[in-house]
Amino acid sequence: MYKAVTSGVRRRAARGAGALLAASALTIALASCSSQAGGGGSDSGGGGDDAATDVTKLAFVAPENETDLGWNQVGLANSEAAADSLGLEYVAVPDAGWDNIETVLSQVIDDDGANFVIAHASGYGVAAQSVSAETGVPILAQDSGLEPVPGQLAQALVSAEQGGYIAGIAAAMSTQSKTVAVVISADDVNWLDMAAGFAQGVYSVDPGINVLFGQISASGYADSAGGKAAVETVIAGGADVVFGMGDGATLGYLQAIDAHPGVKYIADIGDVTGALQDPSALLTSVIWDYTATYEQAIKDVEAGTFGTEDYQLTVGNGGLYLQETDNLTQEIKDAVATATAAIEAGEIEPSGAADSAEVKEVIASKKAA
Repeated sequence: MYKAVTSGVRRRAARGAGALLAASALTIALASCSSQAGGGGSDSGGGGDDAATDVTKLAFVAPENETDLGWNQVGLANSEAAADSLGLEYVAVPDAGWDNIETVLSQVIDDDGANFVIAHASGYGVAAQSVSAETGVPILAQDSGLEPVPGQLAQALVSAEQGGYIAGIAAAMSTQSKTVAVVISADDVNWLDMAAGFAQGVYSVDPGINVLFGQISASGYADSAGGKAAVETVIAGGADVVFGMGDGATLGYLQAIDAHPGVKYIADIGDVTGALQDPSALLTSVIWDYTATYEQAIKDVEAGTFGTEDYQLTVGNGGLYLQETDNLTQEIKDAVATATAAIEAGEIEPSGAADSAEVKEVIASKKAA
């Protein structure tokens, strides 16, 4: 019914670019933040209850594989890293698609023996809720609008506007043309939030910078041709730094960047270095790192506190950060570190957007957060 990647003990093999990302990407944040990595989950040191259980095998289910250079790449690398860190057996089901997800989730529990599951897609939420209720096995879902259920279900959420904000700082401090752009592939809540945060970050450096906004379509996640056309359009409009969010559409974004030497690209979620003809075109990437969140969720299962609240990736806890590249000067790193501390302290509060019209309003406002 599905294609699983597993082993009898624990799979240790590297996952190409995904494993390289996990090993080499550096957090740009104040050192004091490092002790807080792990998101907003409950304290695993709290008293356990009857729902506490030892997790011995972690299963990860995702709609695609790591070749998307983003969402699935990072989820696979981070889940395997968490399993390795905690000494767990591990089974991965990439390319699970979107059909019969309840069956896939049930099979990794019933057939593979997983007693903790990561359902790595917002569209998997309802299935995760049903399977966790039926089996009693805790499942960590993704931003599906569901309420946590003690012992059964919690969500990993992303403060995407914060990641967009620090990317905007890097873009504003790198542009020579004083025009930058953000391009999204779909009406995705995280893309919209990051796009709004990006504009606010740009304006925090220089409100005189022109921010262009492009979108492929309402659901162009995998539209590579549309992605190339969208980036070509903003480059023609004068942008020399482009922040792209796309999944499969990213390949089209990169084709456009490759065709325009001198234009810098900001990626999201994963590492796209290996997909660029000239890796120096990558200014940075807003990395989403779930590793510490996965580890914390598992510790909370074992403490009997899983499902009492959701988990949040933020710039303050290290869940969101800028990928280290040669293009990030010390001045940019210092500015990002300062903004990270201010966001964590509540002194800067980037805002998201509900739709593309709100993103355009944020851009038109010329205001920082």
